[in-house]
Amino acid sequence: MRKETKDHYSFIPTDKDRTLNWIEEKYGKYRVASTENNVEKYYKFNNGSFIKTYKDTCEKGEKSRNGKILMCGRNADYQEFREKDMRLNHNPVEESNISSPLIADLNFGHKVIGSDETGKGETFKYLIITAAYVNGADDVKKYIKSGVDDSKEILKAIPKIGEELTHIHRWDELLDNLNEKKLFVTDCSATKIITNEEYNERCFKNGENVNDIIKEAHLEVITEVYKRHPGSEIVVDDFYDKNEKFIDQFKKELSSANSLADPSRVFMTVKADSKIMAVSLASVISSYICNLGCDYVQDILNNIYKKETEGKVSLPKGNPGLDTLSDFFSKLKPERKDEFIDKYSKKSFKNVQQVLLK
Repeated sequence: MRKETKDHYSFIPTDKDRTLNWIEEKYGKYRVASTENNVEKYYKFNNGSFIKTYKDTCEKGEKSRNGKILMCGRNADYQEFREKDMRLNHNPVEESNISSPLIADLNFGHKVIGSDETGKGETFKYLIITAAYVNGADDVKKYIKSGVDDSKEILKAIPKIGEELTHIHRWDELLDNLNEKKLFVTDCSATKIITNEEYNERCFKNGENVNDIIKEAHLEVITEVYKRHPGSEIVVDDFYDKNEKFIDQFKKELSSANSLADPSRVFMTVKADSKIMAVSLASVISSYICNLGCDYVQDILNNIYKKETEGKVSLPKGNPGLDTLSDFFSKLKPERKDEFIDKYSKKSFKNVQQVLLK
């Protein structure tokens, strides 16, 4: 069984001795004594990260299962540890959530298309959805080596990694590279950009909700990548919050659109970006492009106020509270305020609606 949180990664190995020997060989110099009775070995790194290997669990004098191995702290050591874990345990260890795919089997044994979105819960960021392709063990190792991971865990590295993956440096350069379907396509990915102006139009004029919009975008980018890599397994980060009815419908639509005979080849799981490399790759590309869009909107603000003496007007981050948002709107020039809100904020958000109704 595995358990993953923001800072921890743990599993019960299918081949404990083999895995323990590798850990000792790699990290033996970091080994220190542990005061915990159930800890077999304790490896403490200089930055505070650590690995703990736990003793076998016994019941009535008999071993009931192999002990857990825990890695705390996501860094270069963590990345290599995760890759070794997946590679060594080819009888794949199943996720604690039974609806999740098998990490080792999918990452190392199959062609996989992963899909993820970003900007969903942020007032001023665009909604960006990407599908990315990874071809088995060699690609997984390549991307781990380049630093690809769940985008939330590598925020400082996203500009460098994103630029290397997309070869795009600015928002206007990105727009110049959209295809006839208005998708940004690379050798390994396809990305859909939904500006806040389009988002508002679809919400208010078409009556769509955010999941409707995200679903259509996931279907579009996955289909685009699948055309070039048929036969791939498909993993989507769960944007339906485990609602089985909607998940099943999504799988059926995706299977139909891509001529997949069996919807069971489509996986939708929570935190897929921390489990499946193809989804991690999609997550990083989406985040990088989303940040380029945010920089573009900030540049618009800078140009509006470039001759002003009161200083820079900064775009609020995330989903700002009412006071912060009200203060920001009050700084907008009256003649530009309505246009700016219509184009660059998600007007359906509760915080925006509340401020506008004041």
